[in-house]
Amino acid sequence: MLKTVNPKSRPWTCFALLAIVAACGGDPEERDWQSTMMKRSAEGYEQFLEQYPEGAFSQKAREALESVHFKQVQKDNTLEAVEGFLKRHPDGLHADEVRRTEDLLHWVRAQQARSLEAYESFLKSHPDSRFLDEARAKMAPFVLAEILGSTDIKVYEDFLERFPEGPSADNARKTLELLRSEHKTAQ
Repeated sequence: MLKTVNPKSRPWTCFALLAIVAACGGDPEERDWQSTMMKRSAEGYEQFLEQYPEGAFSQKAREALESVHFKQVQKDNTLEAVEGFLKRHPDGLHADEVRRTEDLLHWVRAQQARSLEAYESFLKSHPDSRFLDEARAKMAPFVLAEILGSTDIKVYEDFLERFPEGPSADNARKTLELLRSEHKTAQ
């Protein structure tokens, strides 16, 4: 004979039955998500997103995948890692920080090359860089070396317009003054 259930214990009975059902089967996506979170790998998150691209946990999986890729960028600290990250996550949570790292790595590469071409290339590809003034200052001696020996006043005026500050500018001013005084004497 069945015993009647106490009305006060009905919610607990329902909860216990739901817990048993969840433990026996439950939502396969949630089970897969729990398993994926245990692995914490890029491959795991990618596989999860392939299986559930618009699932209940897809946004969390995308954020976790980006976090794994970001940690790899920090570990590798290479232009290749940075560029790969930005290709995968151009608008991600860490994209701005990775862009600053990219700027720094390109700047380091230009400094290591120590050539006019490297600094010009850097300025062309990073016109808004935080290293803009420093790049211009490092370029000035190279540009001045190219024009030294010229007797064209306009060449030095153009140089000073482009590089108004620093030791190279001081040298160009002295040469320009000398050329102007020689030009006046010749007239």
